[in-house]
Amino acid sequence: MEGGLRFDSSAAVRKGDSHRWLESELRDAIECDGLSLNYQPQYDIRSGRVCGVEALARWIRAGGDSIEPSVFIARAERAGLIGLLGAWALRNGCKTAAQWLAARVPVPTIAINVSPRQICEQFTTEIAQALELSGLPGDRLELEITENVLLSNTDMALKCMAQWKRLGVHIALDDFGAGYSNLSYLSKLPIDRLKIDGSLIRGMIRGSRDTTIVRAVISLAVDLGITVLAECVETEEQFAMLDELGCQQAQGRLLTPPASAAQARALMGARWGAREAVQAPREDRRQRC
Repeated sequence: MEGGLRFDSSAAVRKGDSHRWLESELRDAIECDGLSLNYQPQYDIRSGRVCGVEALARWIRAGGDSIEPSVFIARAERAGLIGLLGAWALRNGCKTAAQWLAARVPVPTIAINVSPRQICEQFTTEIAQALELSGLPGDRLELEITENVLLSNTDMALKCMAQWKRLGVHIALDDFGAGYSNLSYLSKLPIDRLKIDGSLIRGMIRGSRDTTIVRAVISLAVDLGITVLAECVETEEQFAMLDELGCQQAQGRLLTPPASAAQARALMGARWGAREAVQAPREDRRQRC
C-alpha cells in the first residue's frame, strides 16, 4: 500500500537462515568438541586461598570469530540444544577437575552452571555418569542454579536437588539479587553456597542501598549456615567492603579473569590469584590496630 509500512520478507528470510545456520554450527561444535571451557578460580577472602573454580563455556568458530556466551547459550536454549551443551560442560569440567586432583592441585569444588531446562531426572543420570567416568568425587562438584529453576516446576526442581545431594554434590544459588529474589527460598532450598550477583557488587558504595542489601543477604545466609560468595569483584574498594561486611568468598577480575585450564591451574597456587595489591587477612589487620 502506498505510504504504508512494508515488511522486508527477504531480510526476514536471511535472518532466519542465519539463525538456523548458527544453530547447526553450534550443534556440530558441541558434538565434535568445538567448544572449550575456561575456568575462573574463587577465593576465600580471609586467607586468600582457592575455595573453588567455575567452569565457563566458550565458543570460537572455525573462522576465528568468538561468539559471546550470552548469545550461544540463549540460542542453545531456544534450539533445544541446552541439554547437549550442559552435558558436554559437565563431562569436561569433571574430567579437568579429576585431572587436577590427581596432580594434587588444590581445587575444593568445580562449579558447573545448570539451565532451568536441564532440571529433569535424566540430568541426574548424566551427573552420576560424569562422576563415574571422570573419577571425580561427588563432593568436589558444585551445580549452580538460579531462582528461575523454581518458577517452571518447583516440585521437580526440589526432587532433582534432593537426588543431587544423595550423590554428594554441592548446590549453589547463582545470580542472587539479579532480579526478584525471594529470601524465603534460602531456608527451603538444600543449597550450600549463595552467589551475590555482580550488579549488587558493582553498586556498592558506602551508604548505598546496594550495600545495605548485600549486608542483609550476607547476615541472613551466614545465620542459615550458607556460605556467601560475591561475584564480579573488580576493585580494591569492593574487596575491602566485602571483607568488612563478613562476606566469606569472592570471584572476579580483581582476583583473576577466566583462564584456560593450564593458566587457572597455575593461578590456584597463588593467594588471591593474580591480585597484586595483596592485603593481610582480616585477623592480622585487627592485631595491628
